[in-house]
Amino acid sequence: MNRSKSVTLYNVLFPIWMILLFPQMWLIVLPGNFLIDSLVLLASMAFLKMSEKKLFYKKHIFAVFSFGILSDIAGSALLFLLCFVLELGHMGDELYLTLPAILLSAAMIFVLNYYITFKKVDRKTRLTLSIIFSVVTAPYTFLIPTSWLY
Repeated sequence: MNRSKSVTLYNVLFPIWMILLFPQMWLIVLPGNFLIDSLVLLASMAFLKMSEKKLFYKKHIFAVFSFGILSDIAGSALLFLLCFVLELGHMGDELYLTLPAILLSAAMIFVLNYYITFKKVDRKTRLTLSIIFSVVTAPYTFLIPTSWLY
């Protein structure tokens, strides 16, 4: 059986192979995401003029962070499928591959936060917070072209 296509390292998505090859990247990725989620939650609470910010933060930050990571993994999995398994192109080089992954992650961030994280918060605040998180914390790093790595 003769294969005319060869699989090379640059066909694999940047976040996944970086984390697999360099497990210490988790030491940057996880605290970085936690910091971003914290800043967005604190800024959102200030924008919405919420009371009891400290209690609200403590009650919701772990769920926001966890669902953000889960959503990023789902987007990465879609990107991995499109770029590596189906070999449709390179991450970040073709928007038709990257945008669906970002949109999937953003949609998951919205749904998980709206229906789970903020389910006991009043409807208007829950909607606003969920939209803010889905727009601000979507994985825009997927737009970094893998062609920059080789």
